[in-house]
Amino acid sequence: MANKLFIVCPFSCLENFIRTHYGNDVFFLTYAGTVLGTHDFIYNSIVKHLIHQEKIKTIYLVNDTSCQFINSVITRKQLIGLTCEKVIEEIYIEHYLSVFKGLPLQEQQHKLAELNIKAQVNNILAFKLFKDFMTEYGITIKGIITTKESSSIQEIQVLK
Repeated sequence: MANKLFIVCPFSCLENFIRTHYGNDVFFLTYAGTVLGTHDFIYNSIVKHLIHQEKIKTIYLVNDTSCQFINSVITRKQLIGLTCEKVIEEIYIEHYLSVFKGLPLQEQQHKLAELNIKAQVNNILAFKLFKDFMTEYGITIKGIITTKESSSIQEIQVLK
């Protein structure tokens, strides 16, 4: 039985890539830009039920460095108005001077993916429905940055 849930961006098409590294017996949940929507109580209750029913023990938040939303923000392309774009753009602006200014594109992509994952972990842990549930059932949360072009997967520390 699978005990891993991967939260991915549907536009990054990471499912097969992740299965290659973690096996076929895993679950996926998609959010654009891997930006979670914790405001929808009914949907999140269903997600919580899935996690409990399938005995998920590890949740992975995954961003690929080629994510179109990350790259649109970094390269200042016209955004289309999705919530994930706004969230990622706010992270980029907040950290621009201290993190991104002067870095090559690949390093900016990696760092923005990392900061987005950490922000989403904080959102999950701030959402009482998930925080209490995860604590009660011993569910761990991890972050993964992928670079499909080089077949790279890097697990990152998301909790201090």
